[in-house]
Amino acid sequence: MDKLLAELPVVCVLLATALVYYGEKRVHGYNYDFLKAVSGEELIPKPMNSYYTWAYLFPWLCFLSARAAPPSMQLAASPYLGLAAVILGIGLRLWVMRALGRLWSHRCIFVAGMPRVAHGPYRFLRHPEYTGRAMEGLGYLFFFGFNPIAAGLWVYLQLLVARITKTESRQLYELSVAPLQLQEGSSTVGSSE
Repeated sequence: MDKLLAELPVVCVLLATALVYYGEKRVHGYNYDFLKAVSGEELIPKPMNSYYTWAYLFPWLCFLSARAAPPSMQLAASPYLGLAAVILGIGLRLWVMRALGRLWSHRCIFVAGMPRVAHGPYRFLRHPEYTGRAMEGLGYLFFFGFNPIAAGLWVYLQLLVARITKTESRQLYELSVAPLQLQEGSSTVGSSE
């Protein structure tokens, strides 16, 4: 019974993560259909699919690698710091979803004539979705304990993000030479603000 109680925080974190990811997948499905219906052009589908697949697997791979790696290859877990980073990362991503409304998706989709979002977290960060996922990933590393397998996967995800953002920026610039900016108080189609 004591061993089961000791694992309760881990079970709660993984269960909460699964529920958040399930909700994200549902929202992505609705929004993806909408963006395709308004003639959105999907850019770089393979890297985006790869990124989100690995990002969804990351918490469970952290958990499994922490259990499989020998103690000599691990740094001690810091569950409170890890949990705080996970919550902040998820919170930032939820703010992104709210700011983008129907435009949020797991894909980079260009819709001709659609202004770029300049409110919510986009006032402060160029890529808040990826920043939130990086913060969440660090949180899992701290929560479960750093080990070479999980740390290597986190670095791989950051390298994939660098490739995605570079390609996204280039393609979006090529498609919209003069990107529009939203005026203060305006919103995008379906945005919640």
